[in-house]
Amino acid sequence: MHRETKQPRSWEVIDSVLQRGDAIELARLFSCSPQLIRAYCRPPETEAEFATGKFNFLDRLRTVIAMVKEDDGSPERAYPFGDYVASLLGGVFVPVAAPAKSPESDLLSRLSIVLKETGEAIDAARQTGLEGRSTKKDKELCVKEIEEAIVALVQLKGWISPKTR
Repeated sequence: MHRETKQPRSWEVIDSVLQRGDAIELARLFSCSPQLIRAYCRPPETEAEFATGKFNFLDRLRTVIAMVKEDDGSPERAYPFGDYVASLLGGVFVPVAAPAKSPESDLLSRLSIVLKETGEAIDAARQTGLEGRSTKKDKELCVKEIEEAIVALVQLKGWISPKTR
């Protein structure tokens, strides 16, 4: 398993989420020791350096996703993981493709596309669900339009406010 280099690392995420005393309860739920849970909150040991951390459940998920990416050349087959985790958190998973052009030269054009995608999603929802004429195919089209609008909005957000991680 390779070490993560991007911030935040999995152990940093776990450390930021768990509160004092959570290790004992989580250890009970996982049927393991509280020391193992605490080790998940520290950098894992590698051959190059000694550390007291352990590879954790997020590292294992990252490994599965990396395997799928390596096998398929794309992480698309692993998207159900994103859908599952997002649904547990009351959100949505939206895979975002890297933009083809620089944001400066394409921002207004992209904004137009975002508004068009959003309008199409609203129109598809109105025609299918709200007017009582919805078949399975209509609902699938509506979901597709909504997902395209979400992707366009997330891409625009990324251009306007790029991540610093």
